[in-house]
Amino acid sequence: MSELTLLYRGSLISCNYGCDYCPFAKRRETRAEMERDRGEVERFVAWVKGEGQAHRLRILFTPWGEGLVRPWYQQALAELSRLEHVARVAIQTNLACGLSWTEDADRDALALWATYH
Repeated sequence: MSELTLLYRGSLISCNYGCDYCPFAKRRETRAEMERDRGEVERFVAWVKGEGQAHRLRILFTPWGEGLVRPWYQQALAELSRLEHVARVAIQTNLACGLSWTEDADRDALALWATYH
């Protein structure tokens, strides 16, 4: 089984912080845009599940905004971390959320790339 590293960047473009220096804090998404992002994340998780025979995966979510304030990102990371063929799943985050959702994750496979500010 070959190893493959994936960088996932969906259509998420908003952040819960309003830092002047950051381009991601400049707008809020509409409900339709959030639903689109949720659907993209769910389709990506389904695709990863189907890759179990072909690849051992390392996945980094690098959204153009803050993903972990949205439950579907928390669920996706927890679910992906439990898959045998996922060696690592990580997300870039500002840690502006609780971490109780990690109780459902395989913490040996889950990583958080935190920019705490």
